[in-house]
Amino acid sequence: MEDGEEMLKKLLLTLALAGVIVLSLSVGTAAFSVEQFLVGSNTDRLILLSSRLPRTVTVLLAGAGLSLSGLIMQSLTQNRFAAPDTVGTVDAARVGMLCGMILFPGLSVVGKMALSFFFAAAGTFLFLVVVNRLPFKSQMTIPLLGLMYGNILGGVANFFAFRFNVTQNLSAWMQGDFSLVIKGQYEGMYLIFLLFLALYFFADHFTIARFGKDAAKNLGLPFEAVLFIGTLFVSLTVAVILSTVGNLPFLGVIIPNLVSLRFGDNIRNTHGKVALFGAVFLLLCDIFSRAVIPPYEIPVETVLGVFGGGLFLWLLLKGGRTA
Repeated sequence: MEDGEEMLKKLLLTLALAGVIVLSLSVGTAAFSVEQFLVGSNTDRLILLSSRLPRTVTVLLAGAGLSLSGLIMQSLTQNRFAAPDTVGTVDAARVGMLCGMILFPGLSVVGKMALSFFFAAAGTFLFLVVVNRLPFKSQMTIPLLGLMYGNILGGVANFFAFRFNVTQNLSAWMQGDFSLVIKGQYEGMYLIFLLFLALYFFADHFTIARFGKDAAKNLGLPFEAVLFIGTLFVSLTVAVILSTVGNLPFLGVIIPNLVSLRFGDNIRNTHGKVALFGAVFLLLCDIFSRAVIPPYEIPVETVLGVFGGGLFLWLLLKGGRTA
C-alpha cells in the first residue's frame, strides 16, 4: 500500500513538473502555437528552440543549483541560514567579475566566469575557515557575519566600479533576469551538473559534516577536504549562474529549509527533492515575472525578493531548526 502511495506521489510530482515546463514554454511576448510548431512552422520552431527552451532549461538548472549550493553551505557551517548570498560567495564572485571588467575589458563570458569562480572560491573558503574556528555558532551569528563580510566585499566592488566608471555594466551583470537568455549564451549552465555529481558521490560526507568538525573527524571524515570540495562546487555554481543570469537571492536559504522541515536532514535522501523544489519554485517565479504585466517583464530577482523574502522572514520567525 505504501509503495503504491509513493508511486502515486512521484507520478503527481512528475506531472506537475511537466505542466510547469509546458506553461513556461508557452508564456512569452511572441505568439507561439504548439499546433503550428508540430506542423513545421519555422517561426514557432525558432521561438521554441532559440528562446523558450533555453530559458526554461536555464531557469531549472539555476533553481536546482542554487538550492543545492545552499544545502551544502548549511552542512559545512552547521547553520540553517547559510547560503551563497549570506556567506559572501556571491559578493566575492562579483569582485572577480569586476576585476575582469577593469583589467581585461575584452574578456569573454567564459573568462569572466573563470575569474568569478576563482574569487568566489577564495572568498568562501576564507570565510568558512574563519567560521569553523569560532568557539560558538548560534543560528544568527554566521549569517550576520556573512552579511557583514559580503557588505565589505560589495563596498570594495562598488568603490572600484565608480572609480573606473563600470557601475552600470556591473549592475547589469548582477541583475537576476532571464529575458536575454537565448541559444548560444546559456550552455555554460550545464556545468551545474558537476554539482549534482558531487552531491551524488559526497552526500554522506556532507551529512556527517553537519555534526561539526570535531565530530566529523572522530567519525573518520577528512573535514578540511570536504570543506574544500564543497567550496569549489558551490563557487563554480555561483560563478556560472552569476555570469549567465545574475543574482538570484533567497533560493539557497529557503528551499533546503523547507525540504528539511518535511523530509529530514539526510542529504542522500533529500538532495533530489531540494533540486526539484528549487527548480520548480524559480520556474514559477519566472512565469509570474512574464505574466503579471504583459507584454513587459519584471526581473525575476524582484519576484524572488517578494516571495523568497516572505518565506525567509517566516523561517526567521519560526526560528529554524537546530542544525
